[in-house]
Amino acid sequence: MIDSITGQKIFLIEHPTYGPYVRVSSYEDSMDLEDLLDDKYYVPYWIGKPKDLQFLGGAEYYFGPVVDVEKLQAILDLIDSDYRELK
Repeated sequence: MIDSITGQKIFLIEHPTYGPYVRVSSYEDSMDLEDLLDDKYYVPYWIGKPKDLQFLGGAEYYFGPVVDVEKLQAILDLIDSDYRELK
């Protein structure tokens, strides 16, 4: 997945307590990610709304410490092409 604001590929970041998470900069990217995680991949997550992402509606998505990081990153890498297919 490419962040439409930063133009950068989204990678999992490791949080010492909550496990892997991603930061998404815009509301549109957040909605695209949620649609695919909920409706296609069935990946559980919870959302954080840090102040530095609130202006454009971005969020952080936490996946918990037991997630398979390699599989989840592979899903994130497929999201741009998958979302275009769904539209």
